[in-house]
Amino acid sequence: MRRRGKGGGGAAILALVALAAAPWRVAAQSPSLAITINRLVPRIQTTPLLADGKYVALMRSGFPLRLHYRLELWHVRSGWFDQFVSDATWDALARHDPLADDFVLIRTGGTVRRYATAEELARALGIPYYVTLAPKGAGRFYFLCRLDLTTLNDSDLEELTRWLKGDVSPAVSGQGSLGDALARGLQRVLVRIAGLPRLTLETRSTEFRSEGPPR
Repeated sequence: MRRRGKGGGGAAILALVALAAAPWRVAAQSPSLAITINRLVPRIQTTPLLADGKYVALMRSGFPLRLHYRLELWHVRSGWFDQFVSDATWDALARHDPLADDFVLIRTGGTVRRYATAEELARALGIPYYVTLAPKGAGRFYFLCRLDLTTLNDSDLEELTRWLKGDVSPAVSGQGSLGDALARGLQRVLVRIAGLPRLTLETRSTEFRSEGPPR
């Protein structure tokens, strides 16, 4: 059985504290979200999400990134509030695998890809999405898109809540050591105190005209 050194958990926690306290480098280019339309099909693209290095550092410290996209189709109505027509949502999860020292990207539908470097992951995150969300009637329309990027998902928050209540059942049941459970719990507390970054991007397409489905 492989044994760990006694200072392993403390070193990881100290690294997290240093990560939270360190000022982030200013990116040469801020992340952006763009929509282009070709034959009524929207093309959604984000760039450059990982340019300043902060999210890469967070992934290497054990905090995955969740990207949640929401695309909405709106109908333009003169003299009235614009009318919501329909929407589509999808997600992606990016994390660092410390054993293989690579990055894993999981997209909606279960597609899993691995990338050897953060640069390769960044290029993958910049690949555009083409979404089928066509108008069903005639008129003028536009798309709204929102991207929420977070470093903690619901399960992370649930785990933190359980730990704060004193629940270390995964370790007691043999799924991990008590020291690991306490270290993970302390990491989650430090995350809440440090206030890890979130990112929200929103954009609107140009208006376009649809003649409706062919008769």
